[in-house]
Amino acid sequence: MNARANAMKITVLLLLGCLSVLGAVSEPPALVIVLVIDGLRPDSITPATMPNLDRLRSGGVWYTHSHSVFPTVTRVNTASISTGTLPSQHGIASNAVYLPAVSGGVLSNGDYRNLLKWGEANGGRVVGPKSLHEYLQAASIGYVAVSSGSSGNALLLNPTAPYGNGQLINGGLENGARVAFPDSLNAALLEKFGAVKGGEDGDQALLWVERVLREYVLVTMRPQVIVDWMGRSDSAQHGYGVGSPEALAALRLIDSQIGMLLQRLREMGLEDKTDIIVTCDHGFDYEPKADLLAPLRDSGFAGDVVTDNEGGSTLLYVKDHDAEKISRLVAKFQGSSTTNAIFVPATRPDGGGFRCSPGAVQGFVPGTFALDLAGQCSSVSGLRGRGPDMIVTHRWSAEPNPFGAAGTQWVAGSAGQKAGHGHGGLNPFVTHSTLLATGPDFARGKVVELPAGNQDIAPTVLALEGLPVPRGLDGRVLSEAFRNRSKQAMKGSTRRLKVSRGGFCAEIDVSYAGRSRYLDQARRCEVR
Repeated sequence: MNARANAMKITVLLLLGCLSVLGAVSEPPALVIVLVIDGLRPDSITPATMPNLDRLRSGGVWYTHSHSVFPTVTRVNTASISTGTLPSQHGIASNAVYLPAVSGGVLSNGDYRNLLKWGEANGGRVVGPKSLHEYLQAASIGYVAVSSGSSGNALLLNPTAPYGNGQLINGGLENGARVAFPDSLNAALLEKFGAVKGGEDGDQALLWVERVLREYVLVTMRPQVIVDWMGRSDSAQHGYGVGSPEALAALRLIDSQIGMLLQRLREMGLEDKTDIIVTCDHGFDYEPKADLLAPLRDSGFAGDVVTDNEGGSTLLYVKDHDAEKISRLVAKFQGSSTTNAIFVPATRPDGGGFRCSPGAVQGFVPGTFALDLAGQCSSVSGLRGRGPDMIVTHRWSAEPNPFGAAGTQWVAGSAGQKAGHGHGGLNPFVTHSTLLATGPDFARGKVVELPAGNQDIAPTVLALEGLPVPRGLDGRVLSEAFRNRSKQAMKGSTRRLKVSRGGFCAEIDVSYAGRSRYLDQARRCEVR
């Protein structure tokens, strides 16, 4: 065998080895569908409430240790699902954006127009990394995102669509005048289906989008990858709570739409050629109000701190990244009995900015964790948009809500205010997310205990399509779920990390799968 033939053989063997490690499939499926069911706790999937989803779970691969990205809110996880990265890379730190040049406070990114403003401030990109659409587009693979969530949520599923690159469908984009990008798709859908009636977060929004998916996207557009965001479960659980009659009705409605989607795939001869991944953006908890932000009433912080309350966590933006003010804020919150873990930069801010320290565990202030640990370090030099200078997580317990669902998280407000239902914190009832996979490329009837999370969705879809997974993503390929998986088993583990200062002690449980990291929960601990 000559030298050239030898080299070619070695190259082929190396390529085959790489594919084996990634768990790549032998031939891409006809269709990949990612169903994101907003706020779906794993314990909500029962044969009585969601029989179609329960059958998919039993027949495919079920993850018992899947995670929402922190903070456990919608738009953070949407961006992670579509990019395979954490907030430190994609720049969406919460359900709000902070643009000092536009507003003195934070703006909700549930409105996609605020995300477009964010994009303008970041050089024309809503998120920093490439999105799933862009990777697929480069390989001439069709992608369509459909959503019955907020317009901001929809945009993050395909962030380049309003700029003329990609296809995006959401009935709430512009009060019925726009339901899709590009303009040609918008006109076609309005002509065939009309505008959504009844608001963007009610039953009709879900029914309209699912009908468009079944009757137009699958039949006329025929993409190879679809992400379908099902939003009705979120609004129902926010309004009434997990386990309430209204929430159960919303879950049954969603499950019926899943059943109709499966039926359409059977009619089109795609049932055995379609891979389906089901995930959610976060769980849900019961949220009584408490005076959690009393430390901010110190007159020394007046006008210098912008607050972003995200349920069980609060993001703080400090003027000029002032290290002294951050240190004093930390001390104030550490003196509060309602504070759990606190995150700040790993290195002391200097000269109006701070540096990120990948792999850091502790913050520059004693008794704090590093923003890097939470995937939330966005230095000024790294992103033109600003990340938070500090994140505070608040007290929680396993106490049940009025309908018997475990999980109580105290949130900022007055003690006399009516309790609500939400997410955003760092407790197992919101970090523990739903994840299952079924189809020709996935194992059957398998339970996986290895940690996983929403940042793993995009890399896994790329692998299913036979595409290389770019270096630098925070997510990993869920190759352990593949039918023809690598023989090399990945190991999982959980570590408990602690920090303390004086009478304050906090700990975080962090799970690992290979080099991938997932936050489980934070709590106060005893000082020894």
